[in-house]
Amino acid sequence: MISLQNYIPLVRNAIPQFQQHPPNPQQESCLLAPINTPLMIVAGPGSGKTTVLVLRALRLVFVESIMPENIMITTFTRKAASEIRSRLIEWGIYILNYLQQNPPVPVPNGFTQWVASIDINRFITGTLDSICEDTLSIYRDPGDVPPVLVEGFVGNALLARNGMFPAGIFTNHQIDPDLLNYLTPFTRTGEPPRNFGETVQVCRIVIDRLIQDQVNLASFINGPNPAARQLILNILDSYRQYMNQTNRMDFAGLEEMFLNRLTNGRLQRFISTISAVLIDEYQDSNPLQESIYFEIIRQVQPSFTVVGDDDQSLYRFRGATVELFCNFPNRLSSVVPGLPPVNIEYLVDNYRSTPEIVNFFNNYIACDQAFTLARLQPPKPQIIPQIQSNNMPILGLFRPTVQQLAHDLANFLFNVFRGPGLINVDNSTIQIARNPNGGDFGDAVLLADQVREFATRFRNNPPRERLPFLLRQELSTMGIGVFNPRGQALRDIREVQQLLGLILICIDDPQQTQLNRIIVTLRNEARTYLPIWCRAAEDFINLNPLPNAPRTLRNFVNSWQNRINQVGGNWPNEWPILDLCYKLITWMPFFQDDPEGQVYLEAVSRCIAQAATFSTYRSNIIYGNGRHDIRSIERVIWDIMVPLAEASVEVDEDIMPHVPRNHLQIMTIHQAKGLEFPLVIVDIASDFNTNNQFQRFRRFPDNPGPTQMLEEDMAQHCSIGQVRTLRNSLDRTFDDLRRLYYVAFSRPQSLLLLVGIDRCLRYSTTIRHIATFWRSDGNWAWQIPITGRPPTMVNNHPLRLI
Repeated sequence: MISLQNYIPLVRNAIPQFQQHPPNPQQESCLLAPINTPLMIVAGPGSGKTTVLVLRALRLVFVESIMPENIMITTFTRKAASEIRSRLIEWGIYILNYLQQNPPVPVPNGFTQWVASIDINRFITGTLDSICEDTLSIYRDPGDVPPVLVEGFVGNALLARNGMFPAGIFTNHQIDPDLLNYLTPFTRTGEPPRNFGETVQVCRIVIDRLIQDQVNLASFINGPNPAARQLILNILDSYRQYMNQTNRMDFAGLEEMFLNRLTNGRLQRFISTISAVLIDEYQDSNPLQESIYFEIIRQVQPSFTVVGDDDQSLYRFRGATVELFCNFPNRLSSVVPGLPPVNIEYLVDNYRSTPEIVNFFNNYIACDQAFTLARLQPPKPQIIPQIQSNNMPILGLFRPTVQQLAHDLANFLFNVFRGPGLINVDNSTIQIARNPNGGDFGDAVLLADQVREFATRFRNNPPRERLPFLLRQELSTMGIGVFNPRGQALRDIREVQQLLGLILICIDDPQQTQLNRIIVTLRNEARTYLPIWCRAAEDFINLNPLPNAPRTLRNFVNSWQNRINQVGGNWPNEWPILDLCYKLITWMPFFQDDPEGQVYLEAVSRCIAQAATFSTYRSNIIYGNGRHDIRSIERVIWDIMVPLAEASVEVDEDIMPHVPRNHLQIMTIHQAKGLEFPLVIVDIASDFNTNNQFQRFRRFPDNPGPTQMLEEDMAQHCSIGQVRTLRNSLDRTFDDLRRLYYVAFSRPQSLLLLVGIDRCLRYSTTIRHIATFWRSDGNWAWQIPITGRPPTMVNNHPLRLI
């Protein structure tokens, strides 16, 4: 009931943040674009895409009179979905309140009733997976059982148990050699999977890709190594049968079922209510997801808006296909003919970063002419900074060794957040200081492509300490904490080892005969790690940790081993492992007080809880029921401890509402997408002291990556293959690496600092890295050829070195 011409004034008057900073002309064009024409918004970093998405959704409500429950908004992550929903509710309520107090003049008929009927909470928001899950549960036919979504290690456990084993992947107790040969190009190292756990993980990737890429299975089997391909299809068939029989679904199966029911007309009650669809992060959609969106458009022709940035597509390894976004107008018109031509709008005004930072990442993304062909055509205009300069250049901190780098970086951070903030830059002094109004280490982040604190162990040598670990150590001597829960696998964290070892010791008998008997039957990694955990637990018990009165931890463990209740009464017939876990952390304050410890505890408890959904004894220890007593112990070990030992369980740091402000965050560039920080430190070269062939895939690849190799393998068996392979697999590997660092370089608000080993900046270096502006043809933008003796350091870099 609000006219379109009055919508922008309504936004400015009703929502406090827009009273001083109203939508800019680019954003207005997106908000006012016709709703019956498909709209594609190409949004550069820091350009307010979430703002535009939310305000366009609210425009549909207040101008077009579409009720919130008829508007579907999807995005890529749960965190982004939560942010969108929060803004929808906050801004929507502001507008409702304003309209109630300031109705239009004259008041249209039914205006008061219309305003009262709007329930802002009823927008359909979430990731596409969450919306599919909710829809299949709510809009199912009579007799249909609601789907049970499995994720993470549970899905892999079911794939192994009910897909790979029945398909016969073992020959003479060894994994089928044809299968290993087929999977080899798709591993990170380009070598055969090292163990059963890695074999399961790579099989999962292949199985998901068969579904997400909508591969023609009859064609797929005719490729090279047909025996392995047949085995893959047998695995898929056995796995699907089990999942269907038990009404379980993984993410790919969930989307596939949603599309099938949508296409077969079984979701009409849902689809008939949809009047508008808005999609965030469209550049990270996969072909199956695109088919869902296009089928919705074909059936009900809703108002349709997609938002994304091809330069920020990071998730090809999960099936994302940036080419869908780059070719969106043509793909939509070919699948749903008769629609108006797609309207393309650009958001390029940056409200996040200083001009110096914007200029740096603009130059970075455009420095390689070969990459231009991988971008939306024509490429989006250069990003334009809209905040004032703070006269702070792009800084570089490079040292001869990673140890010295960690030491000097820690001192730099301490100086900024605890000291005077005076920094020596190129023989001059500049001030980089924390915000006096509560600034702290939480305003900074260290980003890297990998945040593991130790390199992969080589033979019997101890693993090499990487920058995240060395920086943690340096900062700890200054009393500063670090938040990097992905720094080590759960199985290697001392406190987690103690907790898992305590659980193992408790569920065993006093002589540990049952546990030792089971361990020898396990696969290699579990057979190695479980005794390590038990030893860590025994050492911890011997410390006699508090509380140790009236009973000690040793008393508690003994009572469990003997199944004697410490407070009297009979021992329960069933005891949940999750309950045991939470009783044990009474002696382990790390899991209660430390932010990383809380994340680790959530991962362990989630593993126990999820195992209960498929494990025979539902993660319970049975007592007094004969052979079931021992079998329940076996199932706990196989279904909980083995996945943890094989590093199949990942942490979820998103459970933390916030990280303590006095901690430095370390996160992968993938994790940082969509986030911003005043100070961003990008580790571009701390691992690169030599031109080691085993590192080149992380900086200047010689060969296609495993994801690109899998795309090549699938290309001729699916329609999306032709679109992907317009660029060869090595070019796509370079493309994805370039996008990765574009995202990293565009995160900071006030200051960008690049760090690494100084050999990468030497004029005659052999260590090529696209993060230092190397072009894929082997030329270096930071190097100007000279005659005579070359200088020590590269002679055209834009950094101010500290």
